[in-house]
Amino acid sequence: MVKISNLPQIVANSSFISPLVELFGDVGIGSQSFIAGNTVVRADPGTQICIGNETNLQDNILFLASQETAAPAAPCGSVSSSTGNRVSIAHQAVVKNSRIGNFTFVGFNAHLNNVVLEDGAFVLHGAQVENVTIGKDKLVPIGAVITTQAEADALPSKTHDNAEFQDEVLEVNEEFAESYGKLYDSAGYEAVTGVSRSPVTSWNVTSVSPSLGENVQLGEFVRIVGDVQLGKDSRVGQRTSIRADEGSPIVIGENARIEDRVTFHALKGSDIRIGEDLRTADNIVFHGPLKVGDDLNIGDDAILFRSTVGNNVSIGTRAIVVGVTLRDGTQVPPNAHIITQELADKLEVVQ
Repeated sequence: MVKISNLPQIVANSSFISPLVELFGDVGIGSQSFIAGNTVVRADPGTQICIGNETNLQDNILFLASQETAAPAAPCGSVSSSTGNRVSIAHQAVVKNSRIGNFTFVGFNAHLNNVVLEDGAFVLHGAQVENVTIGKDKLVPIGAVITTQAEADALPSKTHDNAEFQDEVLEVNEEFAESYGKLYDSAGYEAVTGVSRSPVTSWNVTSVSPSLGENVQLGEFVRIVGDVQLGKDSRVGQRTSIRADEGSPIVIGENARIEDRVTFHALKGSDIRIGEDLRTADNIVFHGPLKVGDDLNIGDDAILFRSTVGNNVSIGTRAIVVGVTLRDGTQVPPNAHIITQELADKLEVVQ
């Protein structure tokens, strides 16, 4: 374990820490790990954070250790947040005072507070987990709220497909740790911040630069990487990440209005294609494979993944939409979890 706090290092211990990461306190990191831009890794005074080997923290995560709330016992420290080895924490997740075991997965916008994840646990998108232990190889479903040990003990086990997905994510991000480190070593700070070309990887053998239309306006600390095609007259809020370094291209049509801390990313072999006049609120995850028509309006803290979305669709605050097709004019209510086509087909449609 090598200390990275208060050091200007971007590559440390064969790990890559984006210069856009907000880092504070007593933080240690293992080898071959990857921390993406605009993530906050903060250990309050008197607390510790330990990040293991071959572990990835994606964009716009909060990974926190706080003296203000309880924390499980952990080798990292008496009050700490920590991961084991081979851990994936996905975009917009929040982890506070928790001990995360080996080969675990935490999904988009999942929230963990004073939690133990035993080895192999798999927490899906939008789950809220607090003051419990999630057992070995257990699965927390999409949007689940788990606040008692009885609820945690009743969870199902993850599947072989879940474990295969974990392996695939880990392989990609271990390669990112190496390839982004090489890009920084060869081309410097500007190559791994702002608007820049993608690193060369085994799946993207050619480095590609983004293409921005006329009159595009970017907020502070925006990160745009690789084959991103952003239409003219679009605006992107601060700390938003549009990363076409894995799946590509990411195409966003003209006149988009993207607010703060929004993440666009796609799985290897997939892409994101969004039409004109996109309107977002803050802290949203768009994840490919994803195809969206014109005039999407989407609220704070929403998740949109593996879906096909028609024109003039509205998705409410904190809604989760995964693996479905939404017809033109579909209205997804706030806090809805639309994860089957049957649920999608029952939604109100406005002509």
